[in-house]
Amino acid sequence: MKRRIYRTPNEIAVKGFEALLEKLGPGGAVQFIHQFEKGRGDYTKERAKILRGLTLRKLRAELLPKK
Repeated sequence: MKRRIYRTPNEIAVKGFEALLEKLGPGGAVQFIHQFEKGRGDYTKERAKILRGLTLRKLRAELLPKK
């Protein structure tokens, strides 16, 4: 029978992140972790507030260079 090795939650987190870094690199590891974050706020309400009054004409005027 194999002997179990007890690791603390912190040790597991460190080992897990080391494995992610090894396999995915720094950017990939961070992207992976972000998939499991809860997030904050209400995106739908924030988006509605930010985009309130925005029309395609206004957006085009902001994004395209003046002729």
